[in-house]
Amino acid sequence: MLYNFFEKNKFVFVYLPLVIYWIVLFVATTLPAQQVPKTGINDKIEHLLGYFLLTFLLSNTLFFQNKQKKIKQFPIIAALSIVAFYGMIDELHQYFIPGRLCDFYDWTADVTGALIAGVLYFLIKKYFQFVEVGQQTSIER
Repeated sequence: MLYNFFEKNKFVFVYLPLVIYWIVLFVATTLPAQQVPKTGINDKIEHLLGYFLLTFLLSNTLFFQNKQKKIKQFPIIAALSIVAFYGMIDELHQYFIPGRLCDFYDWTADVTGALIAGVLYFLIKKYFQFVEVGQQTSIER
């Protein structure tokens, strides 16, 4: 049921949120430090949350795409690999932004957020597969 909804509305509810969020994340990490709005949240928590959402959205996008069967079969592993690499590149890129640092611990927070998102996505996906299989079984009876 939920799978069918996302499958039918892929562009709006799967692809577009990822594209918009990734652009926002990139712009936020490209701003000089003095232009970044203060949230009052610890820097490492911001990194964890930012990459948590990126990984969750990317896992969902990779799961619903139909061009690469292996990636569709293992969307979380693919998303974790892509996000970990992107986080590293993003940290290196911040070295050149005024007031920003290239920080290994920021990257560690990025990867931690990605791992938490991967586990959560896996659990949610398994739950909804279980619910949908149960609904199909009761409908078939």
